[in-house]
Amino acid sequence: MKFIVDFLRLIRFPNLVIILLTQYAVRFGIIYPFLRQAGLDFFLSEKLFAFLALSTVSIAAAGYIINDYFDVKLDYVNKPNQTLIGKNISRRQAMFLHIITNAFGLLLAIYIAFKIGHPLLVLFQLISAILLWFYSVSLKKQVLVGNLSIAALTALVPFTAGYYEVAVMFDEVREVGSYASESLAARSLGSLLFSIQYLIYWIFGYSIFAFLLSMIREIIKDCEDIKGDEAFNCKTLPIVFGIPSAKKVAIGIAILTFAFILLVEWIQFISKDWPSLLYFILLVSLPLLWVVWKISKASEKKHFFIISQAIKIIMLFGILYIIVIYSYS
Repeated sequence: MKFIVDFLRLIRFPNLVIILLTQYAVRFGIIYPFLRQAGLDFFLSEKLFAFLALSTVSIAAAGYIINDYFDVKLDYVNKPNQTLIGKNISRRQAMFLHIITNAFGLLLAIYIAFKIGHPLLVLFQLISAILLWFYSVSLKKQVLVGNLSIAALTALVPFTAGYYEVAVMFDEVREVGSYASESLAARSLGSLLFSIQYLIYWIFGYSIFAFLLSMIREIIKDCEDIKGDEAFNCKTLPIVFGIPSAKKVAIGIAILTFAFILLVEWIQFISKDWPSLLYFILLVSLPLLWVVWKISKASEKKHFFIISQAIKIIMLFGILYIIVIYSYS
């Protein structure tokens, strides 16, 4: 039982739940309302989507394991009370768990990609697994490169959930153009294409939101872990340019994110979408402004930890907003 608890801690189980929620939020909060308005149902089956979500979670879990595997000495400095590898789980066990979880995720991805007739889509998961390995080995020690890598992978979580559905949908569109498949019989091709276009906008918007918030959080985490990172010759943003400069970059990205959210809120205002507008103001905009203020005042490790957790909560609120879309669509 203790090993199971340690394993769940090692793979950051709460973070994996958020990843799972994100992909299902995109499916039921963004994709489904648009399909329902067009009089359609999901194109990707529930079984295949569940496999897709499980594949994403497995590869993310493998990434957490390999990151801790290479960061054992560094973690003894940055977070000694949270270190598992070398204490509760041996390095050999950790590597075995990494290989198993990665292989499981990739095999699921291969099955899905071939099942829907898009074998190249497996590159999403394959590139993610490779990037997580290189991030753990070297990328995280380079100025902004590691931050950009993790932010891109975070953005890929909602994007993948949407792209698989759109890929299968486009196959059906081609069927409409030639054979008028039963699933889309008597449907307007123009209306469907319009729905797809709107879907892509929303999926991109959601992915950009995830990318920007993840970038802020990664920079803040580098500020939090500066002591251990310096001891092991890492070249993170706060080490190379100093914490004040890193804070300015984080605040700049936060302001850019806030501007992006204001644009969304303006669209909500002119369309009189009051529930969404109220949700964004109270649970996204105001907390983000609070984060900006806290970053400007932060100077100690505990300050950066609180900011990092606050950003995670804002990301969670972003996911939960999908409930509002689903309820009022």
